[in-house]
Amino acid sequence: MDQKFITNSTEETFSKGRQFAQSLLAGDVVALSGELGSGKTLFTQGIAVGLGVEDIVNSPTFKLIGEYDSTPLLYHFDFYRLESAEEAVALGIDYYFMGEGICVVEWADLFPQLMPDDAITVSIAAIGENKREFFVERRQAETAGG
Repeated sequence: MDQKFITNSTEETFSKGRQFAQSLLAGDVVALSGELGSGKTLFTQGIAVGLGVEDIVNSPTFKLIGEYDSTPLLYHFDFYRLESAEEAVALGIDYYFMGEGICVVEWADLFPQLMPDDAITVSIAAIGENKREFFVERRQAETAGG
């Protein structure tokens, strides 16, 4: 089911992330896209709190993957500094995507071919200083023979 919503402050963006976490299940992959400063990390921080993460969640731009203790586990990726899809594959991204954790990928639109068919895509657009428009698309994976 597709969903569109607008947030009017950083607090509201964080809160929407926290609420969004309640809809996630083990094995889900969330593909985030949006310009620099659009709120991808802030939304992810909300997701983390919604999942019970107690650690501070920062953008994993330089370490590429952040792993957080929650139930299920949260894996936070950032494709911004990757130069090729092969780099992500070398990191073992398939292992994470096929696991039982929840994966959130910032800058997923840089390598869309790596995203599973059933990834939840979240596009974020800055439409004001702190106002953001979100479009969430939940696709179903194609079944064998279908």
